[in-house]
Amino acid sequence: MILAMGCIAVLGSVVWVHHMYTTGLEVDTRAFFTSTTILISIPTGTKVFNWLCTYMSSNFGITHSSSLLCLLFICTFTFGGTTGVILGNGAIDIALHDTYYVIAHFHFVLSIGAIIALFTGVSFFQESFFGKTLRENTIIVLWSILFFIGVVLTFLPMHFLGFNVMPRRIPDYPDALNGWNMICSIGSTMTLFGLLIFK
Repeated sequence: MILAMGCIAVLGSVVWVHHMYTTGLEVDTRAFFTSTTILISIPTGTKVFNWLCTYMSSNFGITHSSSLLCLLFICTFTFGGTTGVILGNGAIDIALHDTYYVIAHFHFVLSIGAIIALFTGVSFFQESFFGKTLRENTIIVLWSILFFIGVVLTFLPMHFLGFNVMPRRIPDYPDALNGWNMICSIGSTMTLFGLLIFK
């Protein structure tokens, strides 16, 4: 795990050009940074495998709410990382750059992971922080499932919108994309209801 984090730190400092594939880079430069960007998935996969082994060897199971939240984090991070491997390819990134695909990838990897980690900490340490249990375990499990389904319904269709080249900043979209956008809206509403349950 330490070696994987060290590799991610070293490789992460040299893959910055994958944000600039559309600026007219030379073919050799793009090929180098494509390979190093995709190479970073190997130590990241090692971390995910380590997390899963730690999770499987724990005695919590899914009955404890913070354990379920950890599993949901691993799922969202793995899915977001898989979409990152696709974006790491320079030729594909040129087509998907500045589309909803990038938004979905970013939110699966960073934003949702941070929110789940925050709620995992609150769920696990609520008695230490507040002196009492704020929410019953079943309510947090219900929130976790509702939040996860809402997040998946919100951001998974954005990948398909990205494949249909729907740009990131758009005031209106074609009617052909109404279905995917409606699913995104339903998912974000479910996520909001999940947050209200947690509150």
